[in-house]
Amino acid sequence: MAQIVIITCSKWQVIRLSAATQDLPRSLVCNVHGVNPKFLQIGMKTREKQQKDNQAFSKGVYYIGKMLWSKGYKELLRLLRDHQKELTGLEINLHGSGEDSAQIEAAFKKLELAVKVHPARDHADPLFHDYKVLLNPSTTDVVCTTTAEALAMGKIVVCTNHPSNEFFMQFPNCRTYDDSEGFVKATLKALSDEPAPLADKQRHELSWEAATERFLEVAQLDVTPVRKQSKTTSKSFLSTSLSLKKKLEDASAGVHFVGTGFLSSQPDEEQCKELGLSIPSKKKGFSSGRWI
Repeated sequence: MAQIVIITCSKWQVIRLSAATQDLPRSLVCNVHGVNPKFLQIGMKTREKQQKDNQAFSKGVYYIGKMLWSKGYKELLRLLRDHQKELTGLEINLHGSGEDSAQIEAAFKKLELAVKVHPARDHADPLFHDYKVLLNPSTTDVVCTTTAEALAMGKIVVCTNHPSNEFFMQFPNCRTYDDSEGFVKATLKALSDEPAPLADKQRHELSWEAATERFLEVAQLDVTPVRKQSKTTSKSFLSTSLSLKKKLEDASAGVHFVGTGFLSSQPDEEQCKELGLSIPSKKKGFSSGRWI
C-alpha cells in the first residue's frame, strides 16, 4: 500500500505514505501505518531491562529482509565491501529467504568481515530481541515496516537519508547517513552507544492508534456525534472494534511475513493460526505460492 484515496461527497484526497511515492495532484504525505502491538510489547520489556542493568542487548548488527538484490542487499554488500578496513571486527547476521539467496550468500561470504546468513524468521522471534543495531540501506520501500518494528523494539536503526525514512527521523534511535563514509561513522557509533529508551510518546507514534489519528486528521473526515447506546450495544461495538483491530494487526504481520520470504517454506501450525490460514494436513505442502 503506497497511497490511499479518500473520496467524500465534496472532495477527494490522495494520502501518500511517504515522499518516496509519486507526487500526485491533491496529494499529501502522511504515514498512516502502524506496527503490530507485539513489537511495542517487546520494546517495553527491553526498556525494563535497560532500567535495571542497562544490558538489554548482547548481540550486535543484523539485517532482515526478503533475499532479493533489490531489497537492500546490493547496497549493503557495496558498503561493507568498500569499507572492510574501517569496519574490521564487525560481525553481521543476515536473515531472509528468497530467489537470490544462493547468490547473496556467496557474495557476502567473499568479504573479509564475519557474515552469517540465516533463513527467514518472524521479526518478533526471540532470536532478534538481543540485537542492538539494524542496518537497513534499502531505498525501495515506501515506508519500511522492518525499520518501524526495530524502533518499536528499542533498537538503533542505521538507514539512508531518504524520503522513505523521513517519518523515522523523529526517533533518537534512528541514525541516518548520506554517503558511504557516513554509513561507517553511523554504524560504529551505533555499536558504541546504548539505544535511548523509547519514551511513551514515541511508542504511541509507532502504534496503529496513532496511525489512525493521523489518518483522521489529514483526511479531515467529519465525525458525527453518536447517540448514547445501551450497555449491550456498547459491549457489542467494543467486541467488534477489538476484533477488527486484531484482524488489521494480523494482516500487517501477514504482509511482513510474505515480504521477508517467510512463506518460502511451509508455516507450522502456530504460524498458520497467527496468519489466519487453514492448517494443512501432514500430507499437504506449500509450493509455488499455493497449497497443494
